[in-house]
Amino acid sequence: MRPPLRSPWTWLPPATALALLALLLATGGNRPVFLALNHAGHAVPPLLWLHLTMFGDGAVALALVLPCIRRLPHCFWAALAAAIFAALWTQVTKQFIDLPRPLAALPVDQFYQAGPAYRRVSFPSGHAAAAFAIAGIWVMGVEGKRLLRALALLLATLVGLSRIMVGVHWPADVLWGMLGGWLGAGMGLALHGRWGWRSSGAAGLLAGLVLAAVAASLLVSRHIGIPEVLPAQRLVGGVCLLWGGREMARMLAQRRRRRARSPPQHKAAQVKEGVDG
Repeated sequence: MRPPLRSPWTWLPPATALALLALLLATGGNRPVFLALNHAGHAVPPLLWLHLTMFGDGAVALALVLPCIRRLPHCFWAALAAAIFAALWTQVTKQFIDLPRPLAALPVDQFYQAGPAYRRVSFPSGHAAAAFAIAGIWVMGVEGKRLLRALALLLATLVGLSRIMVGVHWPADVLWGMLGGWLGAGMGLALHGRWGWRSSGAAGLLAGLVLAAVAASLLVSRHIGIPEVLPAQRLVGGVCLLWGGREMARMLAQRRRRRARSPPQHKAAQVKEGVDG
């Protein structure tokens, strides 16, 4: 399906991100808003923000796509296209705008910081882009189910906020990342609506194996750099690997059953020749 452009579910999130970004730039509010949000976040246990920020990691986001391979092929393929777009959006922007991170611009005693001590290329937030790419697929790609769509949007917002709460990104970074992820989701859905790729073919199985490898890597990798979230990271990787593997096995079984019901073309041709003769 293609994203319904007139629906508020489609245009309101990116319009909000653009409006807030313009307001921040016009008022010079990037730093004071960062400090206000970062200080307010102390009312919530830091462990919650660390776990939320884990869900914006690229490998975690890709692993979460794997269980969709059979039941929601349009979400599966759209998410892969969105991941490519979001990665280009963030990396190309980082090449042109080397904004220092809060840790390099503010005294360390003015804000809370946790996790890896990044200091450079703050703009934009790749975690926000990944979170809103996945959320955008669900919000724009699933009909009805308003509660589920609202929860997906809320979770992505919290993931974006977590980058401020752990002190590694400015609000403008999060908003620009949000915009890139959402545009990537819309582009992915539009491409699938145009081409209608199937996940049951060879390309889908290959993509599924790649994502299964990504999910398996979460069982051993420490690339996130936050020891407190390792148990949750491994749980997500294990669940996605088992669930996705089960979906791929069922998809292969369905494919074999379809082939068994369809006689080979050469046998059909022989039967036709016998009838004609």
